[in-house]
Parts: sequence; C-alpha cells; structure tokens
Amino acid sequence: MTESDSRISWRWLALLIGAAALALWVGWIGFIASDDSLYYAGAQAWLTHPPAAGADHWSTRFPLILTFAGVIAVMGRGYAAFAVTAVLFYVLLVVLVGFFARGVGGRRAGWIAALLTATLPVIVARASTVSVDLIEASALIAGAMLLAGARDDHAGLWRGGGAGLCFGIAILCRETSVLALAAFVPMFAIGRPVPRRVLFAAGVGLALALGAETLFQYAMTGDPLRRYSIAFHHDEHIDRAANMEGNFLLWPPIDPLLVLLINDDFGLLFWLAGLALALGVTRGLGETQWRRLTILAAMAGTSFVLVAVLYTKLVLNPRYFTLAAIVAVVVLALWLDRLAGRWRALLLAAIIGGNLVLMSVGNMHPRWEMEALVDAARRHPREIVAGDPHDVRRARIPMAFARLDNLRYAPAAPGGLIVAPAEAMPPGVIVARYPSSPTRLGAALRALGLEAFVPHAIARRMFAPSPEMVLIRTHG
Repeated sequence: MTESDSRISWRWLALLIGAAALALWVGWIGFIASDDSLYYAGAQAWLTHPPAAGADHWSTRFPLILTFAGVIAVMGRGYAAFAVTAVLFYVLLVVLVGFFARGVGGRRAGWIAALLTATLPVIVARASTVSVDLIEASALIAGAMLLAGARDDHAGLWRGGGAGLCFGIAILCRETSVLALAAFVPMFAIGRPVPRRVLFAAGVGLALALGAETLFQYAMTGDPLRRYSIAFHHDEHIDRAANMEGNFLLWPPIDPLLVLLINDDFGLLFWLAGLALALGVTRGLGETQWRRLTILAAMAGTSFVLVAVLYTKLVLNPRYFTLAAIVAVVVLALWLDRLAGRWRALLLAAIIGGNLVLMSVGNMHPRWEMEALVDAARRHPREIVAGDPHDVRRARIPMAFARLDNLRYAPAAPGGLIVAPAEAMPPGVIVARYPSSPTRLGAALRALGLEAFVPHAIARRMFAPSPEMVLIRTHG
C-alpha cells in the first residue's frame, strides 16, 4: 500500500467510526427487558453454577450466552455489559461485511459496504440490545467467505471444514439459519460454484459443531436433542400481532417482499440495490468475485423464499431478512464505487442521512411503563410501589442493579403508591407524572419550535410514543 493509499484508508476509517458512533447515538435503545433479560439469565447461570444446559429457548443459544457471560465476568453485572456485548457483534458484522465486499469489488467498495452496514437501521437496532441476530449473520457471512475461496485441494477442504463450523455456530444461535444453508443442496447436486468435496467437508464441520452441543446436552440432561425439542415447542408463545409492527402488509404471498421495500428498518436499500442490478452493476466481475457474491446471494435468496413460505410459522420481522439486506448492501456498494466521486459522495450522504432520519423516528423507550415504575421505586426507596405484574416482572433486572426490592404487584395497599397509565389511573392523589419521552426526531422538532406543524395523525408517535404514566397515592 502506498502512502497515498494509506492516507485514504485512514480517512475512510475515520468516516466509518464517526458515522457508526452517530448511528449508535441516534438509534440507541439499550435494555428492553425482553429477550435480553432471558439471555442475561442464561449468562448468569454459567457464572453461578457452570456448566449450564439452558432452561429455555434463549439460554440454549450458547455462542451468545457464553460471550455475554465472559463480558459480565470482566465488566461486572450492569448495563455496561449489555452494551459491550451488543456493540461487540455490531463491530464484528461491520468488519466482516467490509472484507466480504472488498473481495467482490475492491478496497473502496469494502469501505462503502462497511459504512452502509454500520448505519443501516435493521443493524443498528440490534447493536444496542443484546440479541442473537448480529452474531448469527456474522457466522453465516464468515462461512460464505471461507467457501468462496475454497478450491478442491487440501487447503480448500480445511476452509470447507471451517465454513461448516461457522454455519454450526449460526444454527446454535438460531435454528432458522438452516433455511439459508438449504442453498447448498442444489450447489452440491451440480458441483458448482463450490466443489462437492468442499461442501462435504463443510458438512463435517457443521456436524462437529452441532454434535458437540448434542453431546453436551446428553451429558448434562440425558437428552441429546433437548435444545431442538425446546425450540420446536416455543412457537405458541410468538405474538403474531408483531407482524404489523413497522410493516405494510397487503396479501400474504407478497407481504415478505413488502417488508423489504416498505419498512423503516431498510429504508431505500432494496430499491437502490434493485436499480443497481438493473443497470448491470454485476457485469464485469471476475470469476472469483462472482463466485463470492453468488454464494451469499444464494443463501440470502433461499432464506427469503423459505421464510415467505413459512409465513404462518414465523413472525415477519425484518431481522429475518438481515442476510438479504447484507447482499443488497454489497450490490449497492459496487454501484457507488463505480460512480464519479461527486455523485458517490452525494448519494452516500443521502442514504446515510435517510437512515439516520428513519432511526430518529423510532421509539427509544419501548418499555416506558417499566422505566416509570423503576424510577418511582428509586425515588421512594422506603415505600412499597405497586405496578402492573407484567411491568414488575420486567423490572427485576433494573431493580437488582439499583439494589432495590420495593416493587409489588398491583393493587396497592390503602394509602400506598401505585404506578398506572394516566388514562386509567385509580382514585387517589397524583404524586408524580411520567410523560413519555419523544423520539429523537420529535425532540429535535420540539427544540426548534416546529411541534405545532407536525400533522396530528403522527404527532403522538413523534412526541408521545408511549402512554403517560402517573404515580398515585391511593386513598387510605
């Protein structure tokens, strides 16, 4: 690398770090007392009485659980461990996508892909909350990279085995990863673009990863297939109403496609990637570059089709299409790389700016009822504060971090304190109000004095996305 190339790389790195930091600030949600609570419980089990076989669907996701436990062991129990674990996999995914795109389109395309990934709402939303999505996507991409460079020789077989281990890690994160791996069935049949012996070696690596977990479960519980039994029987707990969260749905056969095209988690990504394909952005790729892109695109496409087919079995959450989004990012990066410098800069600024705006619209406090309950408990540590049982259960971890134990299920005792929605508060005296925090964009518009110009239909989602809560002293 020449001195000029080195200076350019440092500029790209500075731009990437700055954009990633801004995206994380805008899109940061943090602890949401949902799946992250269950991952925390699983990590705690490994710290308090290892080894732990896992008590539920979430605590058997060992690649995430063990990493989380390691971070907690180093940093201690607190929100910082949650944040570091989440950001760790965010950084890993951004780096992997950058290197993957570099292998397809060159150094600048790699930087552009990393920049787009670091600011993509569907990625950033998972970068502030402990979840399995980013480590799963990282494992799948790492496996695809290893296969893309594997030839039918001794070194290629080792690369295939390593890819299989990566795919096994992905499945241990979430069983639906197997949907993406179905792409290798026709590849094995035709022997292209990955040699059959390499795919066989990948199968061996996959079997080793899954077999090790199976032996572990057998040694711990006597049931080698325990994790799969748990996974296949947790579907009844899925909230199908989640299909409507952020999605524009019309008709089941096309709804998965609408999730890609009309959703604030993706913005204009798939529209622009489609335009790039229509303009022939993949023309001129060499055999190695085409092979690399084809493998990941086949995995993403197969996963998308199978998720669409399993519409009634899976929630149509944008996170299930993360791999498709990564492929779209790479395609878009190839196109931007070939544009003139001025157009490339303008389009990059527009895309990143649009992503930041879309993230600004999101509710940064999705568990506002729980947050209000915990705040009331902190402000009245010598009294019992009652609340909705659902919120009290969600507040267990924040209360433990605050070293408090003064929450109880509603109703409150006569003369006691209770946190309730302002719209349905019980008789009593209002001690404190907890108006919902606005979204990032809502806060900016309010600061600029533009709140009155926001249409009433969306004003509530901007300035009061959660219900106002009140602390009541009941009549004694």
